[in-house]
Amino acid sequence: MDERQVIRMAYENVGAFVDGKRPSSKAALKAALRGAPETVTFDSTSMLVGSRTFTPDTIPAGVILSVVGPDPYTSRKFYASVTSGPKGVRLT
Repeated sequence: MDERQVIRMAYENVGAFVDGKRPSSKAALKAALRGAPETVTFDSTSMLVGSRTFTPDTIPAGVILSVVGPDPYTSRKFYASVTSGPKGVRLT
């Protein structure tokens, strides 16, 4: 079969930065998203997708960012899901 299909991810594993530093807690990330969303970025940790960076206003519709922090590589103390919708960015 020569037919190619595009597979879209339903979620993406990411780490987060607030003002260039890893947030110390889920509450710190949530506060930054509410008070200063322009300071928040998310970096993809997937080896399949490659290096991608998201800001709260560039999260693809229908994609859940699965955040591990404070550092997804060395310190996994909190987990969060971030989505973007008609009411803005939501962290759970």
